[in-house]
Amino acid sequence: IITPVMWGQKPIQGVFTYNATINFPQSDSVYKSWKMVVFTNDTIVRVETETDYFGNQVYIRHMSLKKAYLLIEANGQKYAIQTDLVKQDSLTPKKPSYTVQKKSGGKKIAGIRCKRYYIYETDLKIGYDAYFAKKISNKYLEFSTDVPGLGLDFYRPSEMGLVHYQLESFISGAQNRDLFGIPSDYKRVTFDQFMSDLNPQ
Repeated sequence: IITPVMWGQKPIQGVFTYNATINFPQSDSVYKSWKMVVFTNDTIVRVETETDYFGNQVYIRHMSLKKAYLLIEANGQKYAIQTDLVKQDSLTPKKPSYTVQKKSGGKKIAGIRCKRYYIYETDLKIGYDAYFAKKISNKYLEFSTDVPGLGLDFYRPSEMGLVHYQLESFISGAQNRDLFGIPSDYKRVTFDQFMSDLNPQ
């Protein structure tokens, strides 16, 4: 499903839905699959996905305020774990753990034209093709931000192996503002406070 829209580096409101899969080692058989759904009103992004340990989780990132919240449930309590993205960036190594090389060719994904790049994970010594939509800003996902476009078909390293993300659909339109707020029944904490709650002395 895709709503017709004039693609360009313009403000976008809508929902990107990705398929995420992990294959068995040395196999084309899928070990696990799930959805990653990205909502945006162009200034805030909400990412819904799932994890093995905490189950479903929500990540809300204020792009202009440089703040983010991870909404999860643990031990019967709902938490909104706050991250200062400016501070986090200052602690992150400036040199990326991958290299990017533009390649010829491309394809359409969910009706969106993409350019092909080759990404090599230097720590893992693994390379793969990835596809980016040049006319859509990369600000909606924090992935290979040095590539001028949004990743629509790419891989991300995880503890279980490489996770393959591919866009399934994009639906354009204004989103309910409540999606981008922190529900009142969630306890706002720092990461250290969250870990202290999980492991009380």
